[in-house]
Amino acid sequence: MAEKDIFDENDDFEKLLDSFINDKNESENAEDEKQEESPFAKLSDESEKLNEQISAEMEEDLSAALTAGKEEASEQQNMPTLGADESELAQAFINFQSSVNKLAKENLKHNFECLFSIDDLYPNYKPSLGRLISNDIVNGWVLLSQMFPNEVGKFSPSSSDEEFLNFAEKLQNQDLQLAVISYVEILIYMESCELGYQAKLIRYQETHIKKIMYEEYLARKERQQKFADALKKRNFPVDAERLISNYFRVAQKDFDGAYQALINNPAIFAPIDFSKIKPRFFGLIKVTPKDGIRINAEIGKFLKKLKV
Repeated sequence: MAEKDIFDENDDFEKLLDSFINDKNESENAEDEKQEESPFAKLSDESEKLNEQISAEMEEDLSAALTAGKEEASEQQNMPTLGADESELAQAFINFQSSVNKLAKENLKHNFECLFSIDDLYPNYKPSLGRLISNDIVNGWVLLSQMFPNEVGKFSPSSSDEEFLNFAEKLQNQDLQLAVISYVEILIYMESCELGYQAKLIRYQETHIKKIMYEEYLARKERQQKFADALKKRNFPVDAERLISNYFRVAQKDFDGAYQALINNPAIFAPIDFSKIKPRFFGLIKVTPKDGIRINAEIGKFLKKLKV
């Protein structure tokens, strides 16, 4: 493949950065690089490192971020805060719990105990709360079925929201009616909270990925400069920055092939500048293509042993 075909393409990695390279992350510095024993051999792990950092711990990070934000708001307002959907969910659950508990005391002579508490919604809704709420309302529905077998017992809890509301309108017992309406409201608001949480998670993931990619971009640029500087110090007749930049670009797509080319034929990444090759024997022996081949091999040997 011609050199133009290889290097004129946009770097996919840098292309991804275009949308956010100038955002607030620009002010952040990449962490200091540790000294590498085999610097080139680590380039193939860049994508894997990126994926490893986007792990299951991200949900915990998001929860911590949301917690910190709401705690700050609470301190400023001197009161706890909930989102709109979370507030609606809390009220619906209170209505369901109180109405089922009242009916249970009257008909079964015991209380309706719930594992979920409204305080659990602070500072934010989490999927684990959804499972807790689901268990409680299912248990509450079972109690309602026991107390009202002819009404609730014959009605399917998998009915649509509209069917639930039509069913509730026909009930004569106001507490039972409130319990049924609250049950379907809990399902509706819980779904809204789930969607809201997923939207927050997606936004957080995007920001987190951009931050990691930007830090990796800075680290890669720093490594490139180290290699280029080391090459310049040897005064090889070649554009060091161009050679290293092109190598890193190709290594993103084919590390093994790029590395073999680097140590065996580095001129593929940047041509030897014959005008900078000094004639031997005080200028008596002119520069020939063999000199270019010799220097090309010297550069490859140097880069193979290079440690920065």
